[in-house]
This record gives sequence, structure tokens and C-alpha cells, in this order.
Amino acid sequence: MNTRSIIRFLCLAIVASFSSLSSAQQAVSFAVSDTGFTPPSVGTKTKIAVLMPQADSPLTVFANSIVNGIQAENSQQSSPYEIILLPRKAGQSALSHLQDATLMGAVVAIGPVGRDDVNEISQLPFLPLPVVSLNLPQNGVTSPELMMNYSLSQEEEAKQIAAVAIKALPIGTDGKVPNVAIFESDAPLEHRIADTFARELQRALIPYTRQTLTEELMAQPKFYSIENSSIPKPQLEELPDATEDPYGYQRVKLRNERLMSQYRAKVEFEDPPYQAAFLVMDSRTAALVKPRLPRTTRVWGTSMINPGNSEQSATASLAYDLQNAGFVDSPLIVRYNDADFKASFGVNPPASLLERRLFAFGVDAYRLACVWMKWQPTIHMDGTTGTLSFTQGQTANVQRIAQPAFISNGKIETVTEEQLTQPLQRP
Repeated sequence: MNTRSIIRFLCLAIVASFSSLSSAQQAVSFAVSDTGFTPPSVGTKTKIAVLMPQADSPLTVFANSIVNGIQAENSQQSSPYEIILLPRKAGQSALSHLQDATLMGAVVAIGPVGRDDVNEISQLPFLPLPVVSLNLPQNGVTSPELMMNYSLSQEEEAKQIAAVAIKALPIGTDGKVPNVAIFESDAPLEHRIADTFARELQRALIPYTRQTLTEELMAQPKFYSIENSSIPKPQLEELPDATEDPYGYQRVKLRNERLMSQYRAKVEFEDPPYQAAFLVMDSRTAALVKPRLPRTTRVWGTSMINPGNSEQSATASLAYDLQNAGFVDSPLIVRYNDADFKASFGVNPPASLLERRLFAFGVDAYRLACVWMKWQPTIHMDGTTGTLSFTQGQTANVQRIAQPAFISNGKIETVTEEQLTQPLQRP
């Protein structure tokens, strides 16, 4: 190889090595602005990349619902951006995936969805463009400077509703703290949420018990016993012989049953075994569990126990069975209306509750990306998934405060956290 060829080869290598750096410099050079979502652009249309899972990934169906929200919100803008969907290739690294987005001309990337993929990006020393990931990295993982993590974390919802439930607990005149129960389905996500409830109760020094739902437990008519109550039991009459005095036997038996029924009601209202119960399960299971609890026990949960639109017959009965349950969820979900949805987004509403929730997730991810592409270090907005806040100097995670809600007479009502802590009216 002659000298001219060697020099040409070295020049090409240097140019290639700086191609990704120029993109990174472009990403951090966006001006910080407090108004509007439109970033500065010259000539070409601004592009937003969506980092999709591999085509055969089980996460693809969820990612598609998120994309529906991104595209619908984008279409409502006066100057919509170009949305680029970039599925991850088999064996492709996270950095290569991001570099593909940069080479396609994107100025910000939304995604990925999977926690493992988010962890991989979080461990990179630098990013070629700003990223709004759609999950939280594992504990202890510090994200790069250009990374923002936004999630519909059930664990974060559990922290929020646990704080409300603890505040609502009635403290006895003697200062005694009441007991709390955690009922959980036997599944990994449910166990993680229950772990979060347990940590929050431990932190507040609240005594609690945990119970995993089993077939044997679900076969019981009640999830509590009156045997250990401090309220003295009534004195029951001795039953006459049913053969010798059948009439007297029936009269005494009815009187005893009446006394025990009154006793059970007194126990339920005055000395239930637990004052609050966290239900960590889906809404259908929660609707089976709630009637098995003491009548005065307050029931709490994350968005998992939301039965959905009570105007639909399929969910109306669930809402009645979950009377007085408190939970948190996305504002778009708890205030949902078909006409308002179509007017806001110009598309037909998704069919299922999960699809609507992911749609709202995509809408807010798009809104965050529109601000983050300008490298805005402090963000606060009222979104479709809740009140979102972000301070880049403190954490890479977006804080989401979901909308508190309450089920009353088969209807879902939105309330403040303060209203949710108020004592219930006795039936």
C-alpha cells in the first residue's frame, strides 16, 4: 500500500470515529426553553425515534399501544414531527440501537420498554442523543446525563396509595396502632408490589400480616375469625332436645343465631382484626376478596384493582363489589369519556383498559420527549397519566403522582388525597 492510500485510510477512520460524537454534541446543544414544545430546526423536519423491541418480542404488543398514543398526540400538533419506529435487531446492542436513531436524524429517542434494555442503556458512559426510557432501571443503576426514565410503575403507585392509607388509619385513644393486612395473588409482579406495601408499613411502624391467595383461602366465606376478638361473646341458651321439644329447639336456636349475628356485626364494626387491607391482584379477583373482609375494613390498591368503565355491564358488578375501595390511576382512565377522548386525540378509543392506559403512557412520553429534546433540566406538567415532575440535577427518574380515586355506589369518583383519608360513613 502506497503512502497516499495509507493517509486516505487514516482520514476515513478519523471521520468515522467522530460521526457519533457530532450527534452527541448536537443532542446537548439544544437551547433550554420554558415555553412551547417545538425545538429549533433548520430546513429538515424534526424526527423522534421510538426504540421498539425485537419484532418477535412479547413486549411488541404493549409497545404498539404506546406508539398509538405517541402518534395520536403528534398528529394533534400544528407542526407534527416525523415519528420513526426502530425495532431492535437480533443481537443488536443498546448503543448500536441508539446510534441507528441518530443516523436516521432523530433528535430524541423514546424507549425502550423492557427493564433489561433500560438497564443496558443506563450502564453506557454516554448517549448519542437524549432518551426518554419507558421503564425504571434496577436499584443502584445510575443513568447517563442525557437519559430520562419514565414509567407507569406499580411499585411507585403502591408507595403513593400506602401513604394515603397510613394517614387514614384510625389511631386509638390509647395510641395503639391498628393492624393491616396485605392480600396478594401468587405472581412475581404482585409479590413485588406487596413487598413495596410491606416496606412502607415497616417504615411507618405499622403492624401487618401478609397472605397469598390460594384455592383453600378463596374457598372460605370470610378471611377473618371472630374467635380472637376482645369483645365478650354473648351467653347462649342451651338447646332443648330436638326430638322431645322440636318447637322449643327451633325458638332457642333462632334466638342464639340472632345473638351471634349481632355479635359478629359488633365485632366487624368495633373490633375488626385489621382496619385496612391492601389488595394486590387484578380487579376481578379483588371483587371476590373484598366481600370476604370485615365490613369496616378500608380497602386500598394500585391501578390493578380499577374495574374500569362502570357503564359497561361487564364491569358494573365489579364496581359494586369494590364499594369504598381507594386506589390511584391515570387521570385519562378515571375520568374517561368516549366523546372527550375522540375530541382530544382524533382517533377511536382503545378497546381495553390496559390499551387505554398504555395509550396515555405514550401521550405523556411524547410530551416529555418534546421538552427533553431541548435539554430542559426541570419539567413539571399535568399529563394524562398524572402529575409529572423531573429535576435532572437530582434524579434521572420522572416522578409521577397518579390521580386518587374512590369507588362509591358502583361509580368511580376522582378525589384528592386528603378526601381519600376521611373516615367512611358506616352502612
